[in-house]
Amino acid sequence: MSTDQRKTLVLGVLLLAAAFALKWWYRTATVDEVSVLLRPVATLVGLASGEAWQWVAGTGALFPDAHVLIDRSCSGINFLVIALATFTFLVLRRSDAGCGRPVLALLTLCGAVALTVLANSGRILLMLWLQRLGLHLAPAAHEAVGAFFFLASLLLASVALDRLLRTTTPLPVPCAHPSTP
Repeated sequence: MSTDQRKTLVLGVLLLAAAFALKWWYRTATVDEVSVLLRPVATLVGLASGEAWQWVAGTGALFPDAHVLIDRSCSGINFLVIALATFTFLVLRRSDAGCGRPVLALLTLCGAVALTVLANSGRILLMLWLQRLGLHLAPAAHEAVGAFFFLASLLLASVALDRLLRTTTPLPVPCAHPSTP
């Protein structure tokens, strides 16, 4: 295994460890602690739907007129963990990153967070739309529609990332090597 491949593997292990640590943390996280994901989702849902929302400490994002509460279980943390792991495995295939690895790691993490916020917002907007049509889903159907929406989002994003990684040229970030006397 070349040095470049070992460095790429270390990056992958670190990103997967971050995903595992996030999942471990989430086991005991409160709704206020996961507000870092809930607030952007509530903001996007509010902007797209025209519904006003308010943050209720210890409860979540409440849309009073729509009778919707986005709570801890809707934070998208589990999806973020899966998206981060998926993107990591796709990036691991790119062993020519050189010193651009930290940039790839940051882009992987930012991409996973962005996809999580967008997919979660889309999922909630879909549920609001179904509610407005008078379709009030049973809890199992609600979860199934949400899971399908997340799966479709992850598949589309993964295919797009894979194509992007396959069609781009090697990253032009040379590593600085100490000069030998």
